Amino acid sequence: MAPECHALLKGVCALKGVTVSEYVYKVLEEDFYKLVIADNQVQQILINGDYPKGSKAYNLKEQIKKDFHL
Repeated sequence: MAPECHALLKGVCALKGVTVSEYVYKVLEEDFYKLVIADNQVQQILINGDYPKGSKAYNLKEQIKKDFHL
């Protein structure tokens, strides 16, 4: 990431009171959720994956299964 973009991201995160990691994860989670909705292959990769109980991937999988009645 370009230094000026990183500086901007850090500033925005500071204003929002979140870490850069938290912010990036949230953005990726939202984008991935949309991708799962739009692409059956991605959905199958997620659903067939084995993730540690309580992990972010596990929780996302459970939420998608609930939302889509899978």
